[in-house]
Amino acid sequence: MEPSFLPRLAFEALKEAETVYKEKGSFPDDVWENLHSFFGENLILATELLEKCRLVEYIADNHSRSIFKIVGKHEQYTIYDNINFCQCEVFRIQVLESRNSVTCKHILALKLGQITDKIIRETVTGSQLVDFLNEQLNIMEENKQ
Repeated sequence: MEPSFLPRLAFEALKEAETVYKEKGSFPDDVWENLHSFFGENLILATELLEKCRLVEYIADNHSRSIFKIVGKHEQYTIYDNINFCQCEVFRIQVLESRNSVTCKHILALKLGQITDKIIRETVTGSQLVDFLNEQLNIMEENKQ
C-alpha cells in the first residue's frame, strides 16, 4: 500500500499556519478553513482543549530532552515533540486502525499551542523526566488490559 500524502500535507498546512500567525498575530479565516479541511472536527476539539487544559513542556535541566503533557480535569496525555502519536483511544481507532484522521485533538492542540505560544515551560531533573516517561508506560499498559 502506498503511504498517504495527506499527513504530510496536513502538517505542512500547520507550518504555513505558523508562518501566517507569526506575521499577523492571528489566524485569518482562510487559514482556519485550510486547517479544517485536513483536521476536521479534531481542529475544533483541539481549540477547546487549548482553552480548557494546561499544556506543559517539561524540559530536562540539562536541556537534553523534553516531553509535553496535556492536563485536563479528568485526564492527561504525554506527547513527544515532532512525533505523531498519542495514547488516546481516538488516535488508536481513527488514526492507526481506520485511518480516518491524520492525528488526534491532543497532538493538534499541542501544535496550535506551540504556534500561539500557549505552552507553560517547566524545568525538571532528569530523574523526574524518567518518572514521567515511566508513568506514561504504566498508563499504556493499563489501557491494554
